[in-house]
Amino acid sequence: MLRLYHILPRADHPGSHNALKVAVLLRELGLEFELIDVDPARELRPAEAPLRRLNPNGLTPILDDDGFILWESAAILQYLCDSRGPTPLLPIESKQRARVLQWLGWEASTFIPALMALYMARIGGGEDAAAAARVEFLLGMLEQQLSGRDWVADAYSIADIALGAGVPALLPLGVDFAPHPALRRWLAALRQRPAWQDEIFLADLRAGNLA
Repeated sequence: MLRLYHILPRADHPGSHNALKVAVLLRELGLEFELIDVDPARELRPAEAPLRRLNPNGLTPILDDDGFILWESAAILQYLCDSRGPTPLLPIESKQRARVLQWLGWEASTFIPALMALYMARIGGGEDAAAAARVEFLLGMLEQQLSGRDWVADAYSIADIALGAGVPALLPLGVDFAPHPALRRWLAALRQRPAWQDEIFLADLRAGNLA
């Protein structure tokens, strides 16, 4: 039995975008799973919290695959594709696979730190010009990549799932997507997929104008 430990949106937490990636992939693969909503204040943050035994980082997602425990969203995405595949969501052919993994790595190592820097600057009321400029530069990179193609790595893949879970989180921060028509088209295409009919994704999209 697959279990996914998630933080769903609540009054004091926007929800886990990293766990959302895994939930979407599980749906895309047509896999049955138990979704366990975690209270971060009680079950993750304290050093003695019970879920720290599963993930010492005190974060979600955590995947329990019949006793095999795995954390870190990128590792979980790859594991599910490999263990339940083959699937076009993570190609077998080496060059196609490398392109998907390139954007998966870019999401984790480049895009998300920039998003978090902007988030921290804006919720803290500090100077955010440098963080905003960095985010705009990265959105420009993504816009260029999506220009002339439907999906980030040509075919729909876990790269789209990973980035699709994070990019809309910029909308509640007031980031203007108007200069990025290819990116808006891509988000609209994600929104139409049944696996993306999730309250956290749709809530982020409603926070900004994608028309």
